[in-house]
Amino acid sequence: MLISVIPLFVPEFCAQTVPRQLTLHLKFTDRAVSLVPEANAVNVYRGLFYNAWDLINLESPVSGLAPHTEPNAIATSLVVAQAMNGTPTFTVDFPGSTSLFFDLFSFYFGCVLPTAQGVVQAAQQCSIIVAGFDTFNKERAVATFTFTPPTTNLLNPPMIQAILPSSFVGLHNVSLIQSNSITQVLLVDDPVYRLYTSS
Repeated sequence: MLISVIPLFVPEFCAQTVPRQLTLHLKFTDRAVSLVPEANAVNVYRGLFYNAWDLINLESPVSGLAPHTEPNAIATSLVVAQAMNGTPTFTVDFPGSTSLFFDLFSFYFGCVLPTAQGVVQAAQQCSIIVAGFDTFNKERAVATFTFTPPTTNLLNPPMIQAILPSSFVGLHNVSLIQSNSITQVLLVDDPVYRLYTSS
């Protein structure tokens, strides 16, 4: 974990303050995956609220996708849960939050096809739209990425890295929109971001 000194971008609403900065590289290795699926919602973690994301363990050799940092990653809920919880999002907006905004630099991702029992089994090609919004819900940045499983490793291929453009700064929330949220699960690992907090 690195601590910075001067912000790269300061939104107008907090221009009179000097926010504390933390550059974080999340690996999700300090969270235990429960046998009870309902207990695996990520919720608040390292200064952000992970809406519609669940913690998942990918240690199995037939998990469908290898995490970038073993053993855990985060996964979108299937369409039923998304209908209740909304679009998978990273946000500073949650009760008691001291987080003001954040800059998103990169993350690893891939998509899998779940079985009827909810266990991932096969990597799938997918596209995602990453959209960043400021505190006034104005879109500040957008980028599109495509994951294509390599033909040389069909059993447990690695995730690929999504490197965000420099416009992903001063964000209040970031949404990850799947091209197919009905039959595919989006997996994400190792997000790197700079968090600005009031304390």
